[in-house]
Amino acid sequence: MTYYIENRSVAAQPTAVIRSSVPADRLPEWLASAYAELNHYVAERNVRATGPPFARYVRLGDIVDVEAGFPVPGPVPGWGRVAASQLPGGPVAVTVHQGGYHDLDLAYQAVAGWLEERGLEAAGPHWDVYYTNPAAQPDTATWRTDVVVPYRLVERRFAGTGGSMTWDIGPGAR
Repeated sequence: MTYYIENRSVAAQPTAVIRSSVPADRLPEWLASAYAELNHYVAERNVRATGPPFARYVRLGDIVDVEAGFPVPGPVPGWGRVAASQLPGGPVAVTVHQGGYHDLDLAYQAVAGWLEERGLEAAGPHWDVYYTNPAAQPDTATWRTDVVVPYRLVERRFAGTGGSMTWDIGPGAR
């Protein structure tokens, strides 16, 4: 599969989320439960989701620290397990993965290679944006997921020179 990586600058985005630490093999079930609870929250509280659901991850061995949620217009009041949060603003590398989640790592590998080629490194937890509801559309070939990786410039130090070099990669760079 070929991935096109897009360089974007995004604004910070308020979100309504549920956070947990979940065994990696239980993540799909946990996400389905979290999104059901979040859907109930937005309906009960008359909160408008301003985009599709996302999940932000940090993998710690077999455990995943995850924040699943929806973008919202502004900060939301907490309720049960639902809390206000925010996706960070700044430069991000984005690619579209078409297909099932079992090979989503290929998209992350493509983004990692793109970052490395440009002297950049991931900066903080990445997130996935889910455009397809697997329960409503079981054909994995139709699933679309955006992989979003925040990044920063890498400062390189050269031994014996005391010097350093940084690369300035603006939002329009490819």
